[in-house]
Amino acid sequence: MSATFAARSFLPILLLTAMTVCATRATAQKHKEPFDTLYVRDYSHILTGRFYLSTKDNAFALRSRGGRDLVYRPNNQINWGLGASYRALTLNIGIRMPVVNDNDDEFGRTRYLDAQANILTKRTATNLFLQVFRGYHLRGYTNAELRWPELAQRPYRPDVRQFNFGFSSLRITNNDRFSYRASFNQDAWQRKSQGSWLVGGYMTYFGMRADSSIVPTTEQERFTPEVSIRRGDFFDAGPMGGYVYTFVFKEHWFATVSAVGGAGIALQGLYYPLGDLVSEGQRNDAGAGYRFQWRAGAGYNSARHYVGLSFNQERVGYFLQDQQRFTWNVYNLRFNIVRRFNTRVGFMDRGIKWLRKKGPAIIEQALPPELPENGTGE
Repeated sequence: MSATFAARSFLPILLLTAMTVCATRATAQKHKEPFDTLYVRDYSHILTGRFYLSTKDNAFALRSRGGRDLVYRPNNQINWGLGASYRALTLNIGIRMPVVNDNDDEFGRTRYLDAQANILTKRTATNLFLQVFRGYHLRGYTNAELRWPELAQRPYRPDVRQFNFGFSSLRITNNDRFSYRASFNQDAWQRKSQGSWLVGGYMTYFGMRADSSIVPTTEQERFTPEVSIRRGDFFDAGPMGGYVYTFVFKEHWFATVSAVGGAGIALQGLYYPLGDLVSEGQRNDAGAGYRFQWRAGAGYNSARHYVGLSFNQERVGYFLQDQQRFTWNVYNLRFNIVRRFNTRVGFMDRGIKWLRKKGPAIIEQALPPELPENGTGE
């Protein structure tokens, strides 16, 4: 399980971590079959350390029936960080790099909270996420063209914010000879070329808020009033499947490509300003949604060292009226330098053993007490 986060309150993350630790360790105890070592070497039992550079994006778009789309993007940052993996647990802590991120004058300021947990076991690849972003610029337009005030060089909306959480989970069918962790968690080594079919599902909530419609006044003719939203709530779920393959050259050089797609039902709640700019219309609907997930990695891997790039992207779309679409896209690009140490961490072993026994009790104690039916606590 890997987690990268920045938050004011750590209790939700701690609860999430405790639950996923218990689930991951229970799965590991149930399925102790080793990899075929001619194809995969597993190093999750020893300490893995990493240095990395990364950048991420969390954009959303309203797709037009004709002409230009409205694409809102945050001010992306480049972070550097340190991380470690041990016994299927991974923690990465990154901070903003100075100098290269001094571009608020051009793109505006984005504030965000990003908490993600990747549970990569021998048999499954699961992604849990919670993200909050505020402050977006509109790509492909100018302030003069939209007649907006110049808060930044690019058209900038500090009031636009989004919130999403959910998960996706995939089962790795060829799990004896193929390792997802080798490319994306760096605590295994894929020694020979191999691939696997992936089957699973997803569930996601996405919410968007703004003080006024995300469709500028100058562009309203290209969109129906019902999709000129100020607020949108989307909930979707469905099955997904795909394939992943790692090509290995001379045992150490590798390239991995994973492509997964899915579709399901999407519940939509749309809120849009009416003509008087005071009243607000509401439309609740059920429609189709789709999801694509791409992952790729390339570099050098051995028993002790890993150097490489990894890329993860999730693209989700919802069909609105008149074949217009609302989409959102999350990606992360990371460069990793990794060293594995033939070391066991005693306090971690003891902590995991203790957490497996006490984890459910800790979670129960952290939850608020149940109130009587009258709700007063008396």
